[in-house]
Amino acid sequence: MVEYRRGLRDSHEYRTVAPDEWADFEKHFQLRRVALGDYFRPYGTPCVHEHACVRCPFLRLDPAQTPRLDTIEANTNDRLTEARGKQWLGEVAALEESLRHIRDKRAQLPTPATPP
Repeated sequence: MVEYRRGLRDSHEYRTVAPDEWADFEKHFQLRRVALGDYFRPYGTPCVHEHACVRCPFLRLDPAQTPRLDTIEANTNDRLTEARGKQWLGEVAALEESLRHIRDKRAQLPTPATPP
């Protein structure tokens, strides 16, 4: 099956990769590890969040980083309180959206096994 599929593809896709292309490919995967976990952005696609946004669907949290997520959530709540107090409505909306994503990321974490 693989040989059949390869036969359907253009032969230029199987060319020898240039050293600078290979270095770029390796760099992409070296940059996948971030403070909160692993960043699974497809190769060759840009990141508008600069690898740091809890809103990004490509971020997969490392359960060991839950305390860091707790800190981010507390900080976001503090900023939300300030924004509401100063009636920065755009900031309120953005922070509420960030909190929604933080909750979604937390829900994606595996639940700890309960002892029998």
